[in-house]
Amino acid sequence: MPIKIIPYLRMTIEEIGGKEEADFAIYHLGFEWGKETVELSGEKSDLENLKTKTVLTAIHSGITKLDVEVDDSIDITPHDSNIDDDQFLAGYSAGVVSGLLGEYHVAKIKNGYFTVKKSEKQVKDDIFGKEKEHDRRIDLENLEEGGSYLIEDDAKDAHGTFNTFLDALNKGMSGLCFTRTFPSKIREEFSDVKFPIFWLSTVEGTDKIKTIKPEEFCQRTKKISSAFFKMNKGIFMLHGIEFLLSYLDFNEVLKTIQEIHDVNSIEKGIFLLAADPKTIEKEQFIRLKEGLEFLEI
Repeated sequence: MPIKIIPYLRMTIEEIGGKEEADFAIYHLGFEWGKETVELSGEKSDLENLKTKTVLTAIHSGITKLDVEVDDSIDITPHDSNIDDDQFLAGYSAGVVSGLLGEYHVAKIKNGYFTVKKSEKQVKDDIFGKEKEHDRRIDLENLEEGGSYLIEDDAKDAHGTFNTFLDALNKGMSGLCFTRTFPSKIREEFSDVKFPIFWLSTVEGTDKIKTIKPEEFCQRTKKISSAFFKMNKGIFMLHGIEFLLSYLDFNEVLKTIQEIHDVNSIEKGIFLLAADPKTIEKEQFIRLKEGLEFLEI
């Protein structure tokens, strides 16, 4: 993944789940990047040589330069960085130290530097205030990791698709929903669970109601769903294809759906597409069905 995509990735995750979710995801992206850099180099270290090897690892990676002080604590100050994101750089620093020492360390952001310390847990409560788990395997009836499903459902409310989606959420999956139904109505009907909702509409969004206009559907949907699958491995529901087809060319929409399917297959999430054969052309429904697994509910 190129460094230049990280600011956009942060923006997209914030749009889906807020700043805390983005901070968590970007920190751990940096951590994995730092740790994998060390693993690829084959380097190991002890505390005595940690300063030199951490500095050299950072120089060779080209991401940032690091000043390191090892005393009662491990203090790391980044400079000349190619990315301006403290969460990423803190995670990267912790990842490099963890890789070199062979023990899990976490970084806490101070004023202009990071304090890195050993941790017994993979995510410490004192960093983000809570632990997160994105890799749990959840047993879902008729749904498989990486599966993309077409559900024949009523265009107006897609009740069956919503029930399938909510069943996954109730079992612990993260969820993302693009729908033609007004968000407040969904919140009112399904008040027990929380998940980001994007309303397919021609009107401008607000701070509380996020919208996707038809003309921006293809680009934004690919970017938002891709970030969601990469960071959450959750379930993404798309309802309102009939509305989209009244504004967009079918082949353009189909291409977007195929790209969502491909990313989901790699990232092992779940994709649900609701479509009503009574409101779209027969040939269009057949082509949708050919590209996805048909799920009877």
